[in-house]
Amino acid sequence: MLPVPCKSNAFKETKRQWVYVCQGHASSSGRVFADWMAHRVVFLGVSPVRNCCIASRHLDRLHGNFGPLTSHSLANPAVGKTKKHSRQLVNMQTVQAAAVQSGAADAIDKDWEAFDHHQANAARLDFAEEARTLLDIVRVGTLSTVASDGAASGFPSGSVVEYAPDDKGRPIFMLSSISPHTKHLRQDSRCSFTVLAPAFRDLADARVSLTGHAKAMPEERQDAVRGLYKSKNADSFWADFGDFKPFYMEDIVAVHFNGGFGRAGRKVTPEQLMSTAPDPIAPFSAHVVRHMNEAHTDSLIAMVKHFTGLTVDQAMLMALDRLGMDCICMKDKERVKCRLPYTRPVSTRGELKNIIVEMSKQAQVGQLSVAQATQVMSEV
Repeated sequence: MLPVPCKSNAFKETKRQWVYVCQGHASSSGRVFADWMAHRVVFLGVSPVRNCCIASRHLDRLHGNFGPLTSHSLANPAVGKTKKHSRQLVNMQTVQAAAVQSGAADAIDKDWEAFDHHQANAARLDFAEEARTLLDIVRVGTLSTVASDGAASGFPSGSVVEYAPDDKGRPIFMLSSISPHTKHLRQDSRCSFTVLAPAFRDLADARVSLTGHAKAMPEERQDAVRGLYKSKNADSFWADFGDFKPFYMEDIVAVHFNGGFGRAGRKVTPEQLMSTAPDPIAPFSAHVVRHMNEAHTDSLIAMVKHFTGLTVDQAMLMALDRLGMDCICMKDKERVKCRLPYTRPVSTRGELKNIIVEMSKQAQVGQLSVAQATQVMSEV
């Protein structure tokens, strides 16, 4: 590989990689393209995923002149070469094609930059409220106890259990006396409890973990706690079985909330969690989410474009709260998490309906009539 001019060590290494990818040796066109791609990575801060997508489009253009970029062609420099007398013309055509694509890629980057700026400033629930709401709307989590017998003695032992939060977000469990985790807690009350966001798919989605002590509820409090548990888990008829007793994670010593990429590792104190009320939209948000995804995905796509500047191929509403909507979008086969804040906070179902109608009207002006836009939430 021929040496190429360098502006920094990072630039040099990035360019070296792109020269290798573009051509088995440092041809002039390969160096021009590699220089451009290295500049994008090192100096423009283009994300690796988007950069690779842009690179693939440029490499498609290069295939027509230099042959397919496969392991075989890289190992055999003769594969894909053009005739010597046309090399200068081919190089010029390649550079021109890269320049044309560069303009398109820069426009794409501006869209992404505007989107990233919008997302960085989008209104969201604070971490305590989001964690508290997550505990309030989910009913199943993973209870990890300290095993007390057998080869696993002393090791963490995880079990999926149902729960109900009390008025401060502390989980109540109905545990059978024959379950291993019940036996563990009777000998060592230390535990952790992890709850995932509804429709949790990957590390971009929210979760919260509580660490503390879970102990059997005193006899005099069991009836009241059992009633609370059943009010939030109406189908759990087995809660009345004599074998099931309430356990209460009353003593929480640590809370760890992770809102996904960009909102990871956020600490919430137990006092913050227990003094924060859950989001008022949570009790009826699931119905609105389902309705929007079944009947108004076109409106979601239009709202993402209008309010964030990003054109997407698909959009699905994942969650709602008093400050905005969380969507999962697909753009050029890339999965993108998108936050759509409302133009003002809401606290009731009627206010939620009105704000979504207003945002839909703004997004689809010129595409839908007022009557059509108003119909977006008429069934909610």
